Amino acid sequence: MLRVHLSYVLTLVSLCAVGCASDAASKSDMRTLQASVKQLQDENLALLQRVQALEADRAAARAGAPPPSAGSGALRMATPGPSAAGPGTPTGAEVPTLAVVKLKPRVDRAPPIDVRTPIQEPDAELITVLSRAAAATASSDAPDATQVDGEFSQALEALRTGNLGRGVERMQRFADEHPKDSRADDALYLAAVGELGQDEAARAAKLLERVIQRYPAGDVVQQAMLKLAECRLRMKQPAEARALLAQIMTSFPGTPAAVEAETRLARLPRTH
Repeated sequence: MLRVHLSYVLTLVSLCAVGCASDAASKSDMRTLQASVKQLQDENLALLQRVQALEADRAAARAGAPPPSAGSGALRMATPGPSAAGPGTPTGAEVPTLAVVKLKPRVDRAPPIDVRTPIQEPDAELITVLSRAAAATASSDAPDATQVDGEFSQALEALRTGNLGRGVERMQRFADEHPKDSRADDALYLAAVGELGQDEAARAAKLLERVIQRYPAGDVVQQAMLKLAECRLRMKQPAEARALLAQIMTSFPGTPAAVEAETRLARLPRTH
C-alpha cells in the first residue's frame, strides 16, 4: 500500500515537472500543484509513523508484552513499562476495592418508669385536729379589740394632757404593733405632731415620711404632707417645702389641703 502511494507521488511530481517545462500552466495552477504535493507529503509522513507503530506492536507481541492500543502512534511507544513504576508501587498486586459501610449507633431505650401514684384519702381525724389548731392559733394571734382601743386611748390622752414624750412613745408603739389597724396612720401623724410640740422637727419629719410611704391612700396623707412642709421650713429647707406644697396642689386639686398649700406657697418669700 505504501508503494502505491509513492508511485502516485512520483507521477504527480513528474507531471508537475512537465507542466513547468512546457510553460503552458499558469502561476495559479502551480500553487495548486504545490499544495497538493504538500498534502501528499503529510500523508506519507503519517503512513510512515503508522508503519513504525505496527512494527513496534509486533516486536512487543514476540517479547510477550501486551501490545499498545491502536491509534496511540509513536507517543504510545514512549510510555514507561512496569520497570519504570515508582519504588512504592507493588508490581503484580491488585488495588483492593474499598466499600463504604454506614454504622448505625446503638440506642438503648431507658427502662420504663412506673408513674402511677396511688390515691390515698387523708385521715379525717387528722384534718379535724389541724383545723382546731389553726382556729386556736388565729384566735390567740388576733388582738382583743377592747385592748387595742385602750392602747390608742391612753396614747391620745397622754398627748392631750401635755405628756408629749409618753404620748409620742405610745403612738409609735401602737403603729408598730398594729400596722394594719385603721388608726395606724393616725397614730404616726399624732406622734409627729407631738415631736413638733417638743421642737423635734427632724424626728417629726421621719414619722411623717412613714405615713406618706406606708399609707399613701390614708385619710391623713394630705395633712401629713402639709405638716412635712412645715418641718422642712423649720429645718431650713425651703426648696423641699415648696416642692411638697406644689405636689399637694398637683396630686389633690380642689381639696382643702390643696387650697391650704396654695396659700402657704404664696406666703413663702421669693428669696427662699
